[in-house]
Amino acid sequence: MLLLALLAPVQAAELEPYVMGQVWTTLYDQDQSAQADSAGYGDPEDDPGFKLRRARLGMSRAPELGATPQERVGFSIILGMSSGADPIIAVNPGEIGLIDAHMSFAATENLTLSTGLVKVPWGRENQFSSLQLPFQERSIQSNHMVSLREVGAVAVWEGPKGIRLSGGAFNGNGSLVGDTDPLLLFAGRAEWSLKGQHRRALRTFGTVDSPIVGVALDVAYNNQAATDELVVGGDFIVRVKGLAFMAEGHMSQITPLGGVEAPGVLSQTTRIGAYAQAGYSIADRWEPVLRWETWDEDNARSDNGDLMHIYAGVNSHWLEDSLRVGGGYVLRSERGGASVPNDTARLWVQYSY
Repeated sequence: MLLLALLAPVQAAELEPYVMGQVWTTLYDQDQSAQADSAGYGDPEDDPGFKLRRARLGMSRAPELGATPQERVGFSIILGMSSGADPIIAVNPGEIGLIDAHMSFAATENLTLSTGLVKVPWGRENQFSSLQLPFQERSIQSNHMVSLREVGAVAVWEGPKGIRLSGGAFNGNGSLVGDTDPLLLFAGRAEWSLKGQHRRALRTFGTVDSPIVGVALDVAYNNQAATDELVVGGDFIVRVKGLAFMAEGHMSQITPLGGVEAPGVLSQTTRIGAYAQAGYSIADRWEPVLRWETWDEDNARSDNGDLMHIYAGVNSHWLEDSLRVGGGYVLRSERGGASVPNDTARLWVQYSY
């Protein structure tokens, strides 16, 4: 009610609508068994056919430093559905629900405070909008180490000389209606971008007149009833003319705790994830992209949780980038355990407004 009262005088022209849809067409998918093929990290095990990957509908308003409270307050409300990156982390796939719902306040010229269902300040790829993902998919480490969004509060400070600091506290377990245990997830991120071009360091398509460079370090600590998890890492992006290269790496350590609840691991476990991605924009239309990634769910063991994936594809951009059409191939390799035939060839379409 408070938010509605504050936004009552806001003109409709200041509101930004958000509409997005992504459709996948699986052309080919290798199967271990046609009837009971198991899915794994980064493998949704899609059979040939069509799939609605994401759908979004909502609106937002950016907070601005102004003379009235209404100008200082911003918000975002987005509804939608997702089919999930893989069944290991998919929660109610296909169901419509809240994707983003938060309120922001421009406290000073450099400080913005937000609370609600917000993005956790961790990982460059996770800071990318789903609209800007070349493969419409994030890497395994981005999907599995720290939640993309959580209910909580976050502060962002835009400092001098391209410095940007962000941090916050969150439920840490995906609950929208209250924390399911008395402990929290804390996350912080320190970034530097050349000439303060943070937004342009969160996309890969397009030719730039001058170089864009972004570097960041981040940390997350999730203190839960049965385990503690500490995640540290960093990332960078470089864009020169049509070239866009980015890389990211993180390591987490999960420690089981004594208590009533059973921990997800029986001993201290180290997980490692990383990726490197390169793309090139040609004639403001075509964008061939190649991504290599690695994932190790337990550094002390050699099994089918040790993976290497290679994505290769190309996007075409139309209608001032409102329409993207692309396709590619996903090569999935098991570095430990038994080899599994699980490569995929797919096409994709994205429309946004």
